[in-house]
Amino acid sequence: MTNISLPPGFRDLLFDQAKQVRSTENRLAEVFEAEGYREIAPSTIEYFDLYTRGKQLVSKDVYRFLDRDDNLLALRADFTPAIARIVSSRLGTIDPPIKVWYAGNVFRKVDPQRGPYREVRQVGAELIGENSVACDAGIINTAVACLRAVGLDEIVIHINHAGIFRGVIDSLKLGPDALRNVQYEIDRKDMRALEARLSELGLDEEVQAQLHGLARFVGGVEILDEAAGFVTNARARAAIAHLQQVAGLLSVNPVNVDLTESDDMEYYTGTMFKIVAPKLRQELGGGGRYDALLGEFGPAMPAVGFSLSMDNLLGGS
Repeated sequence: MTNISLPPGFRDLLFDQAKQVRSTENRLAEVFEAEGYREIAPSTIEYFDLYTRGKQLVSKDVYRFLDRDDNLLALRADFTPAIARIVSSRLGTIDPPIKVWYAGNVFRKVDPQRGPYREVRQVGAELIGENSVACDAGIINTAVACLRAVGLDEIVIHINHAGIFRGVIDSLKLGPDALRNVQYEIDRKDMRALEARLSELGLDEEVQAQLHGLARFVGGVEILDEAAGFVTNARARAAIAHLQQVAGLLSVNPVNVDLTESDDMEYYTGTMFKIVAPKLRQELGGGGRYDALLGEFGPAMPAVGFSLSMDNLLGGS
């Protein structure tokens, strides 16, 4: 008998489900258009090489296949590199800032334990060509406006800055594996394991104290004042000051700070944020500044953006 079921991790949306997705995206479109963002729809298929540039997705998560000319292609696994390609190759004549939004599906060969679906729908926006406190706060406020437009008012923003952690370690000569191990222990907030790891690496005592201290800076925006008085590295202090200014311009309360969040720091270069719905106990979306990516495709340009999970939005609306 012919198998007419879907592969694991894929699904159909029928009737009310499909209608709900369309209705939600229409409300989000109104927010984007009111703030000057224009819609683009990147191709579903790219050359696999798109995902090997910069600090992006692990290539093993990308669905890839050969075309009849033996070119290695990939199903869209992330919108941001596709938008970087489009800006570099087709939008070079537009004066910055370039403000775009998108809605569509991404495909990733994720472990079933990390989520039930390998095809998920995302909605997001990118602001390209400007780097400022106002831009960083503005993109977060746009994300908040999107959530409010679909009836999600009880949300919490978690913010961080890639320059804080990098500033503390930028004088070290750690290899990639050692650096990942340190980040892992900080992410876990395991003080004993972190202390053992730092001692094992034989780091300078002052640097050990700085890294150990980062692991305890989790709380409201007021902890940024404490962090500023504790951190001695100039780059890290500048990043903290930037984050304080961003927090002051946000249109949502509460805002939480978590300087232990370092899992995405290879990709992001500045402000990072996640949006959580406490009652739902799930992440609705997130984003940040990624100033290094555009240079992988053409002229270097600063950029900041975010994406929202349609599944999580609909689960909470």
